[in-house]
Amino acid sequence: MGLLIFAYRKLDIIHRKNELQYRLMNLTRKLSDLQQYAANIADGSVSMNDMMNTPSSMFGRQMMFMQYAHNGALFGAQQKFGMMQPMIAMQMQQMQDPNMQMMYQQWIFKNLYDQERERMGKQEAKLLNEQEKQIQQEKVKLETQLKLLEQEYEACKQGEENEIKMWKPEY
Repeated sequence: MGLLIFAYRKLDIIHRKNELQYRLMNLTRKLSDLQQYAANIADGSVSMNDMMNTPSSMFGRQMMFMQYAHNGALFGAQQKFGMMQPMIAMQMQQMQDPNMQMMYQQWIFKNLYDQERERMGKQEAKLLNEQEKQIQQEKVKLETQLKLLEQEYEACKQGEENEIKMWKPEY
């Protein structure tokens, strides 16, 4: 009877190990995809080459980031530009050329937009770092469970061998 219990226990452990290894493989893939996504948005903007290299699981998120970062940066730049308008008007009084005034305003707005876009990129990077930490913790937990299952499997295997020796006829 003990032999059957050990055999069943070994099969159960193998099944659990396979499930844990599958989950570990999925976490590793997810971590790899997150790292690729983080590399794509590291500079705060996304090029066509970055879009082509984006993992399929992260494509939707990257599109949402592009939209969110652009809209947020545009809103923030407009807000800051409005607050700076009195100072800009004083500086532009010294400029005689209307083209130069327009270029100066565009230059200021572009700089404000770039600053806001960088801030949005840092915010997304912070979220990605948190997700990466969570995935790493989950991976460590699964790897620990796998090691414990491996030890339990070896103990069951040893117990099964002992049962076989006990039931083996001696002539």
